Amino acid sequence: MTKIIFSDYRNPAAEQAYEIAWEFLARSGAIRDDFETCVFLAQRITMMVEEGQTNRIRMANRAISEHQHYAENLDKPIRCSVNSRS
Repeated sequence: MTKIIFSDYRNPAAEQAYEIAWEFLARSGAIRDDFETCVFLAQRITMMVEEGQTNRIRMANRAISEHQHYAENLDKPIRCSVNSRS
């Protein structure tokens, strides 16, 4: 597994939150694609920094939860309905 680094100069807690989330997901076997997970976590944590979040644990937990939800939705089959009109 490749170790990808993230940093946000505006908030040092963001880097720590990323590391916590990455390590948790890696240990739980939830990382399917390193790059995709890196981008997902970086985007979510960056959004939290922009919202004014400063608590690394809260950011990490929220990023983990959002990633788990995202991964669950990837496993669901796509359903579509076709409305036919005669």
